[in-house]
Amino acid sequence: MPRLCALFLASCATAVASAQDPSGASIESFAAEHCLDCHGGEKTKGDLDLRAWPKDPVEWAWRASRVRMRVRSGEMPPPDSEPLSPELRTGLVADVDAVLREMVPRLPSDPGRVTVRRLSRTQWSNVVRDLFEVVADTEAFPADDLGYGFDTIGDATTFSTLHLEKYMDAARDTALAVFDGEDPARPAVRRVEAETMDLVDGPGAGMEGSVANLYTRATIEQAVHLPRDGTYRVVLRAGADQAGDEPAKMLLRLDGRDLETWDVATKRMDEFGLTAPLTGGEHRFAIAFVNDFYDPKNPDPSRRDRNLKVDWLEVRGPLDDRALPPARRAMQEALNGKGTDGAKLRGLVRAMLPWVHRRPVADDEVARYVQTGDAVLRRGQPLLAAARAVLQAALVSPHFLFRIEPVGSDRGAGGASPVAGPALAVRLSFFLWASTPDERLARLGSTGRLADAATLAEEVTRMLADPRAESLATEFAAQWLELRNLADRTPDPGRFPGFDDALKASLRRETELLFAAVLREDRDVRDLLDCEFTHVDRRLAAFYGLPAPASDAFERVPLPEAMRERGGVLGHASVLAVTSNPTRTSPVKRGKWILDNLLGQAPPPPPPGNDTLAKESEIDSTRSFREQLSQHRQRVACAGCHVRMDTLGFALERFDAIGRGRASDSAGPIDCSGELPGGVRIEGITGLKDMLREDPAFVHNVARKLFVYAVGRDARPVDRLRLWWQVDRKLEAGRVTLRDLVTIVVNDEAFRLRSTASAR
Repeated sequence: MPRLCALFLASCATAVASAQDPSGASIESFAAEHCLDCHGGEKTKGDLDLRAWPKDPVEWAWRASRVRMRVRSGEMPPPDSEPLSPELRTGLVADVDAVLREMVPRLPSDPGRVTVRRLSRTQWSNVVRDLFEVVADTEAFPADDLGYGFDTIGDATTFSTLHLEKYMDAARDTALAVFDGEDPARPAVRRVEAETMDLVDGPGAGMEGSVANLYTRATIEQAVHLPRDGTYRVVLRAGADQAGDEPAKMLLRLDGRDLETWDVATKRMDEFGLTAPLTGGEHRFAIAFVNDFYDPKNPDPSRRDRNLKVDWLEVRGPLDDRALPPARRAMQEALNGKGTDGAKLRGLVRAMLPWVHRRPVADDEVARYVQTGDAVLRRGQPLLAAARAVLQAALVSPHFLFRIEPVGSDRGAGGASPVAGPALAVRLSFFLWASTPDERLARLGSTGRLADAATLAEEVTRMLADPRAESLATEFAAQWLELRNLADRTPDPGRFPGFDDALKASLRRETELLFAAVLREDRDVRDLLDCEFTHVDRRLAAFYGLPAPASDAFERVPLPEAMRERGGVLGHASVLAVTSNPTRTSPVKRGKWILDNLLGQAPPPPPPGNDTLAKESEIDSTRSFREQLSQHRQRVACAGCHVRMDTLGFALERFDAIGRGRASDSAGPIDCSGELPGGVRIEGITGLKDMLREDPAFVHNVARKLFVYAVGRDARPVDRLRLWWQVDRKLEAGRVTLRDLVTIVVNDEAFRLRSTASAR
């Protein structure tokens, strides 16, 4: 028997001998006494034979932990077996915990391997945003594949010709936006001839040669697109026929807002202008003649009629030298450097590739991209076109589209190799930001300093404080809690009117903001289950019956005691809606969601022929549904899972299918109580929250979900055992934050190392 198994047995014997309660027993003797009726001999339910325990220490510890979990939760023994006393359950769990705490740190190192990962739609747009300050539209990309609930899983990633086609389109548009030809020394001029502008107010405008003649009070207007926020110079060329006691007055409006009024005092055409900060996008520029005068009896014919004559409108700029992100700044400086177009192109490629490929690049890689640009130059096209061509080529390269991690040469025991410096920086940035490393993180990765534990900890702290860490809420939490499914929810409009896309967006945002607050404020991770506040906008406040915020934006609001049940994800209508059917609630779906997403104890698929209830579509009350499920639980094949699932789901029955509160349904007052295996009684959502907060399985499960999202594969038994040990140590201190769990994942060998040997 391997030394670790011997250590386990010795430790188990020591724990049993020292236990004050004689009911505490080793896991093997416990299994022999209580489990072999179903998991031994000819009967091996769930393909689990507990007669012979594995000699491999990882497999041994994993089996022990699974038996411990099922016994602790009350799932085993099943309802039709002799129940265990609370003392026996507690004694077994304590004994196994003590043994695993000694055993797990000594398990063999095995970081495992990760399949190459393709960038998701969100990651693609985030990277382009952070590198170039370009907003890319990735909605046309094929939907991302999910594995274990996340779109970051390499084994689930697919690639098709449609992907490549859409990547080509997006890369072309991005290259056009990056190399837009803007030069503050030679600002672009957008001229609009006045005679082509739209007459929008007043009848008095007409052509007079090449100018627009406003012969009475009138307004002409034109839309102009500006490329970005910046400083612009707006210039008008105009003259006027004078009459009366004051000169003609010309008013410039922007999007209906008055900007400036000029006196146009001469017949000769002159320029009038102003410099102002303007936002990017489309704007409506309007020119108005505001003081018409007409005196047909004036003895001086030249003073009888005041008219405004406008030649053109120009918008020049941007005039400011904007602050560019480091990657785009380096590329622009290379493009504006000295030398021939060929030399500038080579400088551009050398500046661009390390950012786009997220690692140092070799000379032969640079040469290939330079050849692409040179081919454009040889066709007589300008340097700007060549720059766009090489950037487009880089953005459809596998080195951009996929996270390819080179295997390091420094191999330790068991064939494990440290994740190379730049690759470790990439792992960290895509975990915490769903995007590419910034300048500081990339530098630490390329110099190898990120391998230092203290430096890594500093970077985690810095990155979690960065606004980009919001992606843990919008990406990780949204996928973990299945918030993305809200978009596809279509409750019966006759029963649930007003459940539109705007409300769906508000519901999702409420839950994302809770996760962000728990992360940002270093709150206990269990505050995700229950807290004293929520976030609402006006639409959501009306939906919940809370006071409306002062503005249209989301605001954090304290929950009155009568609505405290709304605190935490279980009281959020987002979760309640995604776990319901179109016409009614579903205690089964809600219970399964809690087991899977909150406790990490997903029930197995139902046996064939047991996945539906008779006449389920006709059920219109909680009472009748409870009766149906009671009959369902009489089936031996269903009872083991449904005892827990149904009780957990019924605790949320005072919320309807779109998450509105209710006290009764068509059958009268709603009974939301129930009893879990082991005699634990739950009274509604309050009791459910209390039970979940006390169960360490929730914190362990959040850690596992973060692991899967960060590492890009499912957690194997050895991974789960390591996570369990680390999280359990934190739980002993009483308070565990999301930052603690992130740190545990980042420091885990599966994140920092990769295996070149076959995975367990």
